[in-house]
Amino acid sequence: MKSFSPRNILITSANFPRGSAAANYLNLFCKGIASSGSNIEVFILKGYFLKGRKTDDRKRNVTDYGVNFTYLGFVNRSSKKLIKIIGDLYGFFSLGCLLISLFKSRKRITIFAYNNEIQHSLPLNLYCRLTGIKIVTFVPEYYDISEFSGNLFRKLRWYGFLLNFHYINRLSYKLIVFSNYVKNKYLEKKFPESKIMIQPNLTDFDFWDKDEKNLTYTIGYSGTPYKKDGIEDLLSAVGMLKKSNTDVSILIVGDVVNENSIIPSLTEYCENLGIRQSVTFTGLVPIEDVRDYLNKCQILAITRPNIIQAIAGFPTKIGEYFACKKIVLSTRIGDVSNYFIDREEIVFAESDNPQSIADNIKWILNNQIESQKIALNGYLKAKELLNYKTRVPAMVEFINKI
Repeated sequence: MKSFSPRNILITSANFPRGSAAANYLNLFCKGIASSGSNIEVFILKGYFLKGRKTDDRKRNVTDYGVNFTYLGFVNRSSKKLIKIIGDLYGFFSLGCLLISLFKSRKRITIFAYNNEIQHSLPLNLYCRLTGIKIVTFVPEYYDISEFSGNLFRKLRWYGFLLNFHYINRLSYKLIVFSNYVKNKYLEKKFPESKIMIQPNLTDFDFWDKDEKNLTYTIGYSGTPYKKDGIEDLLSAVGMLKKSNTDVSILIVGDVVNENSIIPSLTEYCENLGIRQSVTFTGLVPIEDVRDYLNKCQILAITRPNIIQAIAGFPTKIGEYFACKKIVLSTRIGDVSNYFIDREEIVFAESDNPQSIADNIKWILNNQIESQKIALNGYLKAKELLNYKTRVPAMVEFINKI
């Protein structure tokens, strides 16, 4: 793999190297860089935030594969508003100091940015543009305004996101986006196509592959079980299967991260459908347990509805699903249908349609031999698309290309 600049820096507002989907992506990106023999340092704009949990990280740390990461603000993000504001100001000031310290060696530096908050991206992009530092920005998704509904502060965040997405990011040297939808948004703004690369979520296929013979559950789901992620459609499909005397069980791994648990309301929803005994909730569990749970499932499902976030993004869990060598049931939304062929590498259901989801689950159960072939084909296709060991070198080649 052709090496990067002499010094490479990742600046992010996400958790690192663990604690979120973004953290997983960035962790594998850095791991791929480090395994090539190149260097990369990580600077975290905000303290670690994951509801009910704190990290015992120090101010400066190193990953198990040798990458240094430093918190620019407080190590843990407080739930108290005043302390949170102080921590943000501390992080902002530290970012300024970091950028100033890079001036002398600016021609030998590449900065990677994973952040959608304008108070960080504006000074970062302006500084890089003025000093000639290469900045490569990750753009994972496009939000709908409903994500920022509520008080005035949330609405201001929405306008900040729009300014960041449509204008500030275009100051970057190159963009790494997660979907064709996002790419087309930048092409509409006349950003050069040669400076945009599509690379959806990265996956460690060695980690997720586990030879599990004991299939305890019919269907598995992993992730945040919001309505906007299609969980109610999936549960409704299970209810329809029960009414048709098709015996299935479903495992839901995960919960809301930084808000009150959604499991009580989902439990009530299952009771109303008459399927409570068929559904198991794990809540938030360590990543090793997620792997173990998913490998106990016959089918892994992702049933996202037809909304902007689903169309513009790429499902973070789908690579992990395929890596488990299970047959994947997905709604036909966004780029997934561009990469995978229905009933050859995946099984597609129609979005916002529990009956279609139920019918396709039944088809899988009634076609076991064909389903095993589909699962293997899906695994091989996903490995080409998402395996960090091969995709990070491709990202390096894109960034180095003049």
